[in-house]
Amino acid sequence: MRHRSSEGSQYRPPSISEASLSEEPIGLVGTDLGSARNDGYGSETSSRTRIAREVIDTQHVLRKFAPIAAEAILKETEREARMIKHAPLVPRLKSELERLRSGQKRSWFGSLLPWLSKQPAELELDDLKRLAKSHFPCRSDVKVFITDFKEHSAHSQDCRLSEITKYMTTKPADVQVRWIHAPLGVGPLHSTIEDLFLHQGKTGRPFENIGRYGWPYAKIEVLNFIDRKRFQNMRDVYRFLHDNTQLTEELNKECWNGFEPSWKTNGKGVLDDLRWRTTHLGLANDWKTLPNYWTVSNSDIPWQLAEGLHAPDYGPLDGLQPTLWQSDKQALHKHAFFGSAQLVRDLFRCFHRGDGLFRLPTALIAGTTRIDESAGFLLTQSSMRGINYLDKNFKRHLEEPGDAIFDNDVASAIAFVRKQFEDSGTQKWHRATVEWLLVHLLTEIGITPHGDRQGYNAPTLEGSYQALLQQFRRRRDEHFNSQNRDEPAELFKDMIICKDELRRMTVMSKRRERVFENLGKDISNFEAEDLAQGIKPEHEDEFSAAEKTQYVLRRTQKETEAYERLFDDICMSLSEVYDLRSIQQRQSSIITDGQNHALVLITLVQLVCIPFATLCSYWGMNIFDVRTTARDQHDFWHITASAVLAIALCSAIAVMLRLVWQARRSLRNEAQKREGFLTGPVNARPDVGVV
Repeated sequence: MRHRSSEGSQYRPPSISEASLSEEPIGLVGTDLGSARNDGYGSETSSRTRIAREVIDTQHVLRKFAPIAAEAILKETEREARMIKHAPLVPRLKSELERLRSGQKRSWFGSLLPWLSKQPAELELDDLKRLAKSHFPCRSDVKVFITDFKEHSAHSQDCRLSEITKYMTTKPADVQVRWIHAPLGVGPLHSTIEDLFLHQGKTGRPFENIGRYGWPYAKIEVLNFIDRKRFQNMRDVYRFLHDNTQLTEELNKECWNGFEPSWKTNGKGVLDDLRWRTTHLGLANDWKTLPNYWTVSNSDIPWQLAEGLHAPDYGPLDGLQPTLWQSDKQALHKHAFFGSAQLVRDLFRCFHRGDGLFRLPTALIAGTTRIDESAGFLLTQSSMRGINYLDKNFKRHLEEPGDAIFDNDVASAIAFVRKQFEDSGTQKWHRATVEWLLVHLLTEIGITPHGDRQGYNAPTLEGSYQALLQQFRRRRDEHFNSQNRDEPAELFKDMIICKDELRRMTVMSKRRERVFENLGKDISNFEAEDLAQGIKPEHEDEFSAAEKTQYVLRRTQKETEAYERLFDDICMSLSEVYDLRSIQQRQSSIITDGQNHALVLITLVQLVCIPFATLCSYWGMNIFDVRTTARDQHDFWHITASAVLAIALCSAIAVMLRLVWQARRSLRNEAQKREGFLTGPVNARPDVGVV
């Protein structure tokens, strides 16, 4: 075990005398790792390090670990069961729909004994419902994650989306900030939850720079990784099933189970607002109709890099409208680490309220900066269900089904923030306000994916693209020394895909850079307002929102420079490949011209030798006995020589006539050009002026 010295973040092992003088058994030493600032935000940590030595009994640790291990085993069992349950349904669905499209009829033998034929069994309605809900759960069953931050601890709990209204209005008295995360993409239901949340309390401090005029709320576009097969299955299930009328009617009956028809606090519930919003957006003809199951579920599908807008200013009608339902082929698929992953985009939106939050200057109340412990509510919404943190177990994290990723704090940034302050609460916050938590979330999630938290035991995105460029160079050199004609087309295709990805990554990095710049301006305004009112931060030795923003801004700027450099590199490599390809084609044309000339000479030689060969063949057939005739070998040479001379003379005359005809045609063309130049329009002749 190791102790941390009180002077800084240096470690030293306990001496034997210290161990013998200790009254408690030496087990695990608990230290305040969060205040040591080893998370990459800076190196000047000595003045702000808080040391908390605590000796813990090993048996106590084992007793605490036992339920955690049992829970992990249970989650692993459930994960494997879900994967086995739904894995074979999507291929069966694809094959069945391909059969229907082709017009092929199912044979009676295949219908009765599908296991003995090549045709898969038909999917029943219950199978289709189970398949649809496995990828797009009913809205009432969507799991919402709630975290209550107290002064010294934090508590997390889950609820169904149909119960979210109970947690929006009130919270326990000892809870300073309540964070509610709903995994919903942009759409009608997203807007309904957002609108009901904002109308239940006092509006928080406006983020005027990062938001837009009249809507001062923060948002950022997040990159994350999901499993390629699961991503393609989501798109296939939606594409194949959203037009099934019978299935949609059955799903509509279950979609809104559990939602209260009205909200007792203001007489307006989720379903009431959703009916009005559906009519307002033109998704229904009357106000009594709820939106279709697939209308509110398609927002769960994340965007690919090539889909949607570059700027995250989506409205409720800006749903997924892909040109192709197949998942895009990405250059990262050529990398061994990311071969089974798909890089996608999700919009992360934050809405905050400052219910009961008001402060008095310290001059009026000595040592008091806050009267009401209720610091507000924070609602975040995003369809992000992918991996934010990269580590050596990346491929295993990809297999996490559904909402299980939100319990994995090693892979998910949302799960990490939920568990980050379990033992410290708001004691680790520079200011115990909802605005500080909002900035902490944006700065933590906005720079993902990365592998910082696990000590860089996984390749970074920039390093992976650099490795791909080196691989392209090796393939380029090998291609021009090989005889494989298909390699150039594949190389060009892969390099163009990589170029398009790097261009989009550069645009997104610049967009994040502007977001953090505007966020820094808003934070500066908040700090100026607090200082003007004499409000000091509760924990001055902790990271402030301004420090976090400055760190991620510098990091984003470096990422932008790296992507711009990589983009310039791939453009230069493509140009070099085009140049080398043109040189290779020129060399091939020269070789081809030489071969053509050789073929012409061979043809002329054959033309001259054909008469000899023909006559020799004729006289060599021995149709009759030459010895019984009056002719001898002199006759043979007379006939042969005469025929050869006649053919050679005719060939020479033909060649000369051809050359003369070509010469006369070229002279005639030149004369016509000169005549047209002299007799053409005056303005077309440069040597004739206009009077």
